[in-house]
Amino acid sequence: MDFDDVADELYAQLPADFIGARTDAVAEAKRTDKGLARRIGELGKPTLAAWTVNLLVRESGDQVSELVELGDLLRRAQDDLDPEQLRALDKQRRQVVRALAREAAKHARRAGHPVSDAVVVQVEETLKAAVADPAAAEVVLAGRLTGALTYNGIGAPSETRTTTGRPPRRPAAAPEPPPPPVDLDAARAAKADRAARREAEEKLREARTALRAARSAVDDAAGEAEQATAAAKEAARAAGAARKEREDAQARVAELEAALEQARERAAQADEETGTAEAEADRAEADRAAAEEDLQRAEADRDRAQQLVDDLS
Repeated sequence: MDFDDVADELYAQLPADFIGARTDAVAEAKRTDKGLARRIGELGKPTLAAWTVNLLVRESGDQVSELVELGDLLRRAQDDLDPEQLRALDKQRRQVVRALAREAAKHARRAGHPVSDAVVVQVEETLKAAVADPAAAEVVLAGRLTGALTYNGIGAPSETRTTTGRPPRRPAAAPEPPPPPVDLDAARAAKADRAARREAEEKLREARTALRAARSAVDDAAGEAEQATAAAKEAARAAGAARKEREDAQARVAELEAALEQARERAAQADEETGTAEAEADRAEADRAAAEEDLQRAEADRDRAQQLVDDLS
C-alpha cells in the first residue's frame, strides 16, 4: 500500500464519505505498516471549498496548470517593470480564475454535490493564491487541500485549515554568483526576446481562455438543448394525448348523435302508432255507443212485448 495512492484516493471521495474511507484505509494499513496507518490517520477531512478545488485539479488539471503558468508570467512582467503587460496579464488572470471557479462548480454539480456561491468565492480565492505564490500553486496542484487558501499579497498564502497530506518542500536558497559584465546589446536583445515571448504566451493564453469560454458556452448550450428537447418531447406527448382525447370525444359525439337520431325515429314511429291507436279507440267508442243504443232499444222492445203478453194472458 502506497501513501500517495491512498491519499489521492481519499481526497477523491465526496466530503461525506471521507471519514469512513479514511477509517477503512487505516484499518487496512495497520495489518502491514503501522507507520503508514498513522500517516493516513493524520490526513484531514477537506472543507467543501477544498474538496471542490481538489475535484477541479483532478478533472481539469491542465487548465489549473496553465493558470499557475500565468502567475509565472505575471512575476516576470513585474521583474521587467512592464505596466502594460502587467495590466493585460492581470485582466487575463481574473478571467481565467472566474472561468475555472465556474468550471469547478460544474464538476461539483456533476459529482452529485452542488456548491453555493459562497463556496465558489472561496474557490476563486484559492486559485488567486495559487497564481500569486509558487508554494500555494504546488499545494493546489497536489489535489489534497483540506481548507481554502487566501492571499493578501504579503508573505505566504494562509489557509483556513491544514493543507495537504503531502506538504510542499522549498529548495534551499543558493548563494548568488557575482553579476556578469553588462552587455547592453545582449540585454536589449534579451529584453526584446522576452517581450516577444511574453506576447506569444499572452496570445496563446488568450486563445486558451477563449477556448475555455467557448467550451463552457457549448456545455451550457448543450444543457439548454437537452432541456428543450425534453420539453419538446413532453409537449409532443401531451399533444398526442390531447389528440387522442379529442378523437375519443368526437367518436362519442358521433355515437350519441346516432343514438339521438334513432331515438327521434322511434319517437316519430311512436307518435304515428299513437295516432292510429287513438283513431281506433275513437271508432271503438263510437261502436260501443251505437251498441249501447241498440241495447236500449232492444230492451224497450222487449219490455213492450212482455207487457203485451202480460195483457193478453
